[in-house]
Amino acid sequence: MATVRNPLAGFAITIFGALALAFLAGIPILFLPQAELVYFYLPFALFGVGMLSGRSGFLGTLGFVGGTLGGFVGIYVFQTLFVPQGWPIWPAGLAILLDFAFGAMCGAGGLVMGRIGLRRIDRMADHGMKMRRCLRCGAKVGIAARKCWSCRAYLPPTG
Repeated sequence: MATVRNPLAGFAITIFGALALAFLAGIPILFLPQAELVYFYLPFALFGVGMLSGRSGFLGTLGFVGGTLGGFVGIYVFQTLFVPQGWPIWPAGLAILLDFAFGAMCGAGGLVMGRIGLRRIDRMADHGMKMRRCLRCGAKVGIAARKCWSCRAYLPPTG
């Protein structure tokens, strides 16, 4: 059975995954025959990057924010290293806005996959192990638990 991890760990994995993949997704634009194709290729590629990195988290908002942050930093670093003069046919002073727009496309992909992941968690909860409640504090505990995780009270055995 799949395990559910901490949402903040998924958020960090989403950020770093989007950062690395957004940087790598920018490499093919160095070989495009026309510089204007950047504006056609990069949003679609970054949407896919966001979808791939958004799978690590199961909340849509964390997938969006993580994808946006990672995509923005990845594209900004790529643009700083490989396209220091700025994006083609775009004012150099406004390059940061275009970097943010590319990061937002990456975040949109993370939002889509985060929403799909939330349905997966609901399905796991429906088909997974059933829970029972502690008689002392009312916290939900696993079916095979011997002690409550919250109040440390011993639980009656299940038959």
